[in-house]
Amino acid sequence: MGIFSGQSRVKSQSSTTTLIAEGCTINGHLKVENQLQIDGYVEGKIEAANRLKISESGNVLGEITTEHLIINGHFEGTCHATNIEILRCGNVSGTIYSDNLSIEPGGKFTGITNPSEKIEPDNVHELADNVARISNDVL
Repeated sequence: MGIFSGQSRVKSQSSTTTLIAEGCTINGHLKVENQLQIDGYVEGKIEAANRLKISESGNVLGEITTEHLIINGHFEGTCHATNIEILRCGNVSGTIYSDNLSIEPGGKFTGITNPSEKIEPDNVHELADNVARISNDVL
């Protein structure tokens, strides 16, 4: 069979992991629908839908938003995650918004922790304002 025959194609899977390899540098806004592993250097805003892992050689400076954050390298900035794990080689400096933080022996954290922020869509605030206005009109 040829390389391009229909039977030999590999289909994209929803559990794929995007890799920023060691030696790579990225500056800017990075948005990933599934999982992301950083072995290189990223500066900027990162959004990973499921999981973000910063490996031992990884270095991130900026803002992270994800469901599950695993840090075994260096992170400086602000992160929002449901679960955060700082592993034995992890070094974190900054502000963390999470209700579930664990730090392995050897892991380092310098900064501030806060409970998760519940981010509401703008239209929820508009709806609340309209309800309040209607309530005042009725009275």
